[in-house]
Amino acid sequence: PEKAERMIAEIKDELARLQRRDIVGMNVEELAKSFAADINGFDAILAEPRVQHGVLYGFIGFASLQALATVCTRWFGSEGGRIANRLLAAMGGMDDAEAGLDLWRLARKAHETGEVERIVLDGDPWNKTVQRLSKTRGAEAFLREWDAFMARHGHHCRGELELGNARWSEEPDYILSVVCGYLRGLGQADPLANYRRCAEEREELVRSCRRRLRNPLKRVVFNRLLTRAREFSTMRENSKSDFTRITALWRKMLLELGRRLHERGALSAAEDILFLRIEEIGPVARGQTQFDVGKAIGERRAEYERNTSVVPPMVVFGQFDPAVAAPEAVDKEVELFRGLAVSPGMATGKARVILRTGTGQQVLPGEILVAPFTDPGWTPYFIPAAGIVMDQGGILSHGAIIAREYGIPAVVNVGPATEIIQTGQTIQVDGDRGLVRILS
Repeated sequence: PEKAERMIAEIKDELARLQRRDIVGMNVEELAKSFAADINGFDAILAEPRVQHGVLYGFIGFASLQALATVCTRWFGSEGGRIANRLLAAMGGMDDAEAGLDLWRLARKAHETGEVERIVLDGDPWNKTVQRLSKTRGAEAFLREWDAFMARHGHHCRGELELGNARWSEEPDYILSVVCGYLRGLGQADPLANYRRCAEEREELVRSCRRRLRNPLKRVVFNRLLTRAREFSTMRENSKSDFTRITALWRKMLLELGRRLHERGALSAAEDILFLRIEEIGPVARGQTQFDVGKAIGERRAEYERNTSVVPPMVVFGQFDPAVAAPEAVDKEVELFRGLAVSPGMATGKARVILRTGTGQQVLPGEILVAPFTDPGWTPYFIPAAGIVMDQGGILSHGAIIAREYGIPAVVNVGPATEIIQTGQTIQVDGDRGLVRILS
């Protein structure tokens, strides 16, 4: 753990350095050099032995999760796998999980004042909503909480390690729509109460397991593995969140540089800079390119747009060419899916199939989210969900960790569920046995 903590400290130090930097005061050439230095410097940090040892701890943490499941199955019988997953529920201190809970708290804060709730629910964009709230008595507490949420979680988004994706702080209308959805669901669900209940049940389960292990040596092994598994789950999510803050600052720098190059006429739009290679940014900033910048960006943007519609196969043999990739055949008559149980419990409800975040779709309280995969940008959808189903994923995938943290039954790696299950169908999620069944 000490080596992992040193790795995380390196990331936090780099984050603090970037946060102190005044990019507005830099000229174009300085911005270009600084960005290249950031990328190269971070590569150098990752190459250092002490950081590589910290990364290696991640694999040890993964082993501790597997070992915990193994000893629980061996010592507690057939329910061991379910027990292992429940032992990792509602641990607290996990940034991504707190993002969803803080969003719910934001909705509750809006609900406390009738006029604030009415303005939020009116459907205006955020820039108009905040203007109206700033003139409304009693809105100060909500606006403070909104700003605190963005400061803490505004770096998240879908595919958040991709510099091309806008952050929540850049898309306040999306967060506003989520808050509106939560407001409409108040009274139908209480994720905060559920979270507290999961934490209490987890602590009681820990005590029960220790009582059942009469052998002192077994109790020592159990305690050790449980501690390691919890440490790793939290470390995995929080270190990724810190790195995401860094990528958000890189994106901010790139867009500032792109804006200035657009004003110079070097780029057609500020976002075009995202389609340049790192080594090309400096020459473009200096006006010393040896290629047609506009043509290259146009071709790369077109290739990117084509690739966004490609669904990669589960298994690839040889070189994958998206231009000739054919979709795999799917049996639309399947009613029972077998996957990997990652969060225990049973849930039955209407399916809500969402293929991409930020489309305006909402998961209503009691519905079951069916998604191709999830990352921190999906966390708001988890809060009202009764269950989670994912085409892809493993016990350490983001969706699995957050589902366990929230105490939501979840099954992952179920294949083309999103291509077969339809929104509105009633489905059952068995998070103990890894089964998903279409009921009607």
